[in-house]
Amino acid sequence: MPCPLFLPELSDPCEGQCAGDLAAIIPADTLRRCCNNGYARGVCERAAAADADAMRFMIKAHRGGVVEVAWAIERNHHPIAVGSFEVTGVTTMEQRPIERQASACAASYLRQIGAFA
Repeated sequence: MPCPLFLPELSDPCEGQCAGDLAAIIPADTLRRCCNNGYARGVCERAAAADADAMRFMIKAHRGGVVEVAWAIERNHHPIAVGSFEVTGVTTMEQRPIERQASACAASYLRQIGAFA
């Protein structure tokens, strides 16, 4: 349930950077405690300025090399937007945080089932 500004690394979704300040070097403890958990308004000025608090992801389907990832954007523990992405494994560094997080979710799922190295 990461922060809506978090841009995870696809190889390790616990690592990444902040879309609110791409030049910022975020300590590993902050990444794990705040960026990966969302709801960091009280401890991060960038998160405090965001419209949402967290994003949730769920694998909806996996067919023919396409992973469908359902998502919900939350504020104060209530959904403010929902939808889904089809992830084919092609990702770019230019993705918005929600797309990058959905891609990281799909990559993690594929690693768990042994379909992705």
